[in-house]
Amino acid sequence: MYFLFLLSICFFPQSRVQSPDIIGFAMVNGRTTGGQNGPVVRVSTLAAFRAAAGSAFPMTILYSGNIKGTGFINIKSNKTILGEGGSSMEGVGLLIYGHHNVIIRNMTIRNVVSYSNIVIKEGAHHVWVDHCTLSSDRDHGWDYYDGLLDVGNRADYVTLSWNKLHDNHKAMLIGFGDENTNDAGHLRVTVYKNYFYNNSERQPGVRFGQVHVINNYIKDSSGYGIGSTMDATVRTDNNYFENAVQPIKTDFNAKPGYISGGNSNVYRRSGKNTILTLSSLWKPSYPYSSRLLPVKEVPEAVRNGAGAKPISLWNEK
Repeated sequence: MYFLFLLSICFFPQSRVQSPDIIGFAMVNGRTTGGQNGPVVRVSTLAAFRAAAGSAFPMTILYSGNIKGTGFINIKSNKTILGEGGSSMEGVGLLIYGHHNVIIRNMTIRNVVSYSNIVIKEGAHHVWVDHCTLSSDRDHGWDYYDGLLDVGNRADYVTLSWNKLHDNHKAMLIGFGDENTNDAGHLRVTVYKNYFYNNSERQPGVRFGQVHVINNYIKDSSGYGIGSTMDATVRTDNNYFENAVQPIKTDFNAKPGYISGGNSNVYRRSGKNTILTLSSLWKPSYPYSSRLLPVKEVPEAVRNGAGAKPISLWNEK
């Protein structure tokens, strides 16, 4: 069966795929290497993509299509998904459900109805989502689309870096419900150098987890930017808020969470924070000072570097 499957897919040499440079929780308590020990294959149709992503074998999948459809592609463990220049998916999302060691890079995904564009859940761990462009619109009602990039249900050791998330009401949720108390001790997520703009809230919104939000550019936010609730702890380092109605907020859901490092951020043409708890001293255990930009450099670096684009233009630092 596996031999017949491989015959149906085009192979490319391993040298076509760059070695990853991962910061944060995706490299804590293990490593995230994706499909580096398997073949490199190319897909361009929904059927081929689903077959490759759902296989039980390590694999790097180069995606070159422009798919329109509905539903999800389920990604199993030990996979790297790499969108080639000009590729896109509309209406079809990516789901990592209980699997591990997954890398998703350079994907453009938009307008996934009723669920989020990328979802990491059910104990999935060691996942890296990097240089993706995720969007919907705010013309439809609040519940027509869900979020863009969500992590929950005991998922752990995740890094979300250099992504562009825009034109959505609920951009990034980490922790799906107040009732999910078994998320405590999980949801360790790094949110690094992402560009959030034209969103209403959740940039990110966090329950229960320990989340490191570092060097993000949050612009034109009509609701709150970063939310910390249900005893979550969110460390903020050198984030730049511009035209954000309420940059940081803890006074929603059943109880507040905690904020660490809030004084390192810039709040340009933005409202006031609402933080109901004492400041936390928490910092993640992994090193990151060498990758931390001065906050004044964040808008230009993130605006120019984030999102899906030709791989030669990626800013990896």
